[in-house]
Amino acid sequence: MARICFVAGDPSGDLHAAHLIDALRRRDPSLSVTALGGAAMQQAGAQLLQDLTASAAIGPFDAAQHLGSFIRARRRLDAHLAADRPDAVILVDFGDFNLPFIAPLVKRRGIPVLYYISPQLWAWGGWRLRYVQRYVDRMLVLFPFEERLYREAGVPVTWVGHPLVESARPSISPAEAMQRFGLNPWRRTVGLLPGSRERELSRHLPLMLGAARTLAWHMPGLQFLIPKAPSVSREAIEAHVRRGLPSAVIAEGRMADLLQVMDVAAVASGTATLEAALGRVPMAVVYRASWPTYAMAKLVLRTPHIGLVNVVAGRRVVPELIQRQARPSTLAHELLALLRNDEARAGMRQRLGELAKELGEPGAVDRAAEAVRELLATTAAGRS
Repeated sequence: MARICFVAGDPSGDLHAAHLIDALRRRDPSLSVTALGGAAMQQAGAQLLQDLTASAAIGPFDAAQHLGSFIRARRRLDAHLAADRPDAVILVDFGDFNLPFIAPLVKRRGIPVLYYISPQLWAWGGWRLRYVQRYVDRMLVLFPFEERLYREAGVPVTWVGHPLVESARPSISPAEAMQRFGLNPWRRTVGLLPGSRERELSRHLPLMLGAARTLAWHMPGLQFLIPKAPSVSREAIEAHVRRGLPSAVIAEGRMADLLQVMDVAAVASGTATLEAALGRVPMAVVYRASWPTYAMAKLVLRTPHIGLVNVVAGRRVVPELIQRQARPSTLAHELLALLRNDEARAGMRQRLGELAKELGEPGAVDRAAEAVRELLATTAAGRS
């Protein structure tokens, strides 16, 4: 019976890991899985050593607030590796924790290390690449430019494509979605996507609601839709909405179903920008971090773009509003420009459609599962 341990530190990584566990268990129902992670992996059948997703943070300074939890998690993992040695450890994103603290620990015990969903080394400079070269046996990456980066650095790498492609097709029609989410089909819809963490919510949603008030004043009749991420409480969103825009609709459902009814959207930088791109939703990207995190990012950032949409495209496809630029007035200006210009929206949709081709074909999770099985087979053959 094969044994695998996963380490994922935020809700997004936890969900991606859960999907990979499902794919692996379809191939080998006897697979034993342990994890530092969250509820999604636990529901997929993993034995949870510690919930890390409650400590999800943006950047090293925010992460420092949860240092005690991370230290306990590392100790717990080390004890688990010693007592019940797995055949492989799969690290999922979360580079501030996984690369410097977990990968060396696992490698010292002689256990193969796979990394699924690369940290953004291409954005933060090459010093982290040394950790990958020294401690990671194979990278499983989502973007073709990541494959080129690691191949040139001599790191074994497999491009599997992006799992979001699997869920990009809506499950219901736009008319059904309008009815299900309580929207008026005769009104234009603006999406507000503030992020999947409570801290992101507190930084981005008031900004988006302020922009929404300006939009409503300039274009009466607009309606506003806030998708609720599974990792964020409805009460937290409602508290912001009551203070900022009581008429906004908070909806739970598949993101592809929600995106298809949006004419434009304000999207917090992160995976949601790719989901919006796959849904061909014209957007403006916003990003706010703590000032220490932002100051450090200014020193070490190696890419002119912060939104994944623009990073993958290698050019500015959608506007980005970062830190001081991320104000209600500037966000409203960008969204008004899209709402008032049919050609601008159509042009952005076309560019987003071209970008979607860079995310690969459906089947990313299955390809990742096959890569894991190949490594396990190679490791087993080496021991025999």
